[in-house]
Amino acid sequence: MIQNDGLSIPDNYLEEWSREIARWVNVNLDNMFARNVMPVRKVDEAVQIDVVVDYDRTGPGAKVVAKGSTPTGKTGIKQTTTKQDILQFMDWFSVHEKDLKSNPAMFNRYVDICLDNVHRLEDSLTINGDASLGITGIVAAAQANANGKIAAADNAGVWGSATQDPHADIVKAKRLLDGNYKSNPLYLIGNSLDMEFLFNLDSMRQPFYKTIAPLFRASPDADPYGTWLKINDGFTEGKVYLAVKNPVVAEFVVSENPYPDRLPKAAGGNFPVELKGWAVPRIYKNEGFVEIEVGTTS
Repeated sequence: MIQNDGLSIPDNYLEEWSREIARWVNVNLDNMFARNVMPVRKVDEAVQIDVVVDYDRTGPGAKVVAKGSTPTGKTGIKQTTTKQDILQFMDWFSVHEKDLKSNPAMFNRYVDICLDNVHRLEDSLTINGDASLGITGIVAAAQANANGKIAAADNAGVWGSATQDPHADIVKAKRLLDGNYKSNPLYLIGNSLDMEFLFNLDSMRQPFYKTIAPLFRASPDADPYGTWLKINDGFTEGKVYLAVKNPVVAEFVVSENPYPDRLPKAAGGNFPVELKGWAVPRIYKNEGFVEIEVGTTS
């Protein structure tokens, strides 16, 4: 092992922090919203701009032609290319030179906090987007769905009220998804406060989520949070969303997963440590997301 030369953090520190990252991900994978709701596509670490080519059919399509007849017209392909910079997500902490004699695991809590911050930022960008970066978020995509949304006037009643019927609202919302994606995995996503209303009892004295689960091809007895229900408080209370999981609809593109990187010693004998990764959320089809306005009871 390379010995510490006093100019940088020793290798064994980075090795321990890399192991801590793996442990953190193993425990918190279900809470990594963006990487659960969207298919994850890994690209090479050298890729800085992600390029996606979309193909649309043109012309009359396939046809039946009798023997000896001459077919007319032909199907063509329209190609559209979209590009997006892969973004760096990072946070950092520092280690004082006197602490380099300590066990590197002493700083694992710093690694955990930075990693949590990085993934929270990934989730926030996936949900809300950023116009300055050219990123469309889930909220904006659902609002731009050409098939519409479930507005306050369309739902059966405010969730949490005596007239709530989330089952009926979700059935209506599914009709607004593009038909090409209705057989794909589907999630109900939103703020945790709104989702708690699904545990209210219906007129048959059973939780609403049990009758809703089959709409997502899940068992009524399955844990909804582990199957079809995903929460993140980056969503505004009062609106929930349907989200299709299909790489044609959206992807979370990853060039490098978060890793620790050491920097030269700074003033005061402090060694900065960056925890950084490269990724970008991409949404291609707005009709894979539907907004459901559920109101608020507060």
